[in-house]
Amino acid sequence: MTKQNGKTTVEKQRELITEMATPVQVLWDRMLFLPIIGPIDSKRSQLIMDTVLEKILANRSKVIIIDILGVPTVDSAVANHIIKITKATKLVGCQCILTGISNPVAQTLVHLGIDLKDVKTMSTLEDGLGFAFEQLGYEIKR
Repeated sequence: MTKQNGKTTVEKQRELITEMATPVQVLWDRMLFLPIIGPIDSKRSQLIMDTVLEKILANRSKVIIIDILGVPTVDSAVANHIIKITKATKLVGCQCILTGISNPVAQTLVHLGIDLKDVKTMSTLEDGLGFAFEQLGYEIKR
């Protein structure tokens, strides 16, 4: 195996895959965005949590928008993973806004009895951005 900058090719590939699986982006000062696409299992959930918390601390973020529109199915396990991630963000001083909740996902969460009272939810990313801007005291001027 060849090494570049102290890392093997395999290590670099793992980092790239991790970055692609959890593309946390800085939207504005103190605001992050994470679109989740694809299924969430316990391993991916832990990866998401680690990456999100790292980015929050590195950027001193106060708000993160997590969009789950690309998550194909939400069952009780997936819902619990998402709730754990939102609770962890709160513990490090960052409010989590969950967006992209489709009608079927909303119905599933209700039928499963998943308690989302401590999670700020918005149906669309646009609504989530508006709320995030309010939380940070930002104004959009036309």
